[in-house]
Formats: sequence, structure tokens, C-alpha cells
Amino acid sequence: MKLEVRNVSITSIITSAMPIVVFALGVLGGIITFLLVPNLQLDMMSIGGKLQSIGYFSLLYVIIVSALLVFIAFLYNILTGVLGMKGVAFDIEEISE
Repeated sequence: MKLEVRNVSITSIITSAMPIVVFALGVLGGIITFLLVPNLQLDMMSIGGKLQSIGYFSLLYVIIVSALLVFIAFLYNILTGVLGMKGVAFDIEEISE
């Protein structure tokens, strides 16, 4: 069976688990950046300041990545819906057990 994706729901990107996963990746990136990697500019910060930096980094990361994914979905919908280009196609076959 051949399936083709013709439209991506933009609201499903925002209301799904994707922002939570991106937030978790942002927290990991913030921990690596502000706690694990030695940086002379961050040595004078207190632990509260480093935790606050991790939080701001994570929130900004979620906002930027979500905006980028919404833009990509919007552009995909324009190219497949308005201009009539082919969408992403999947070949799926059933396997009987």
C-alpha cells in the first residue's frame, strides 16, 4: 500500500508531545553547557544563576525549535497543497504472522 502525506496539521506540532521532548533536550543541553563543560566566564556564577540559565536556555530552545517546525510544516503545506508538488510517500506492506 502506498501512502502519501499531503497535509501536516500545524496545531498537532504544538499540542503533541514534541515540545516536551524538545524541552528535555534543551535541559540536557543547558546542563552540559552551564554545569559540565568548564568555562571561565561561568565560574563566578552561583548555582542558582546556573539553574536559572538552564531554564532560560531550555525555554528559548523550545520556542525557537517549535517556531522552526511550524514554519517547515507551513511551507510543506504550501508546496503540496497550493503548488501541487508531490508529498512524502511511504510504501507500507502488511505482514501476516
